[in-house]
Amino acid sequence: MNEVNIPVQSLKTLIISMISAVILAFCILIVFIGPAEYGIDPTGLGKKLGLTVLAKPFSESVKKVMSCPSGEQAADWQDIVQITIPAKSDLEYKFYLQKDAYIRYAWNSDGDAVYFDFHGEPAGDKTGYFKSYRETTANASEGDLMAPFTGTHGWYWKNDTNKAIHVILKTKGQYKIKGLI
Repeated sequence: MNEVNIPVQSLKTLIISMISAVILAFCILIVFIGPAEYGIDPTGLGKKLGLTVLAKPFSESVKKVMSCPSGEQAADWQDIVQITIPAKSDLEYKFYLQKDAYIRYAWNSDGDAVYFDFHGEPAGDKTGYFKSYRETTANASEGDLMAPFTGTHGWYWKNDTNKAIHVILKTKGQYKIKGLI
């Protein structure tokens, strides 16, 4: 029979490997995660790599332009928001609709075309299922949707340019605003 000898690592090798892993994790935290997630950039490399723009709070990305008073959940609303999609970034803006509720929408960007996926996700679904209604690259889109199921419905926008893109989104219908996700 063939005998297989599996080498056993010494305690010294294991300790050196563990210390190296901790040091590497700390460096990754300081250089990449800190600037991208929290805007903390002690080395300055995060800014040079463009990571600090990722830490911009979502509240700075959406500016409510106009909103009519909201009544009950099923009341017709009219909302206009300006959404800023940072350079080389993406975001989602969602609404919650009951089955057979409608939303009428129109949006346009400030000139540049942006990739988008208008889609919906059923409430309570844990599988990751979503239904795309429209997916393309454009600088404007408009239409109506009668929700085929209860859940969140909205847009995923991706900005591949080197500058921020501003989108004006106008909506009317029977929904609750979830906002940025």
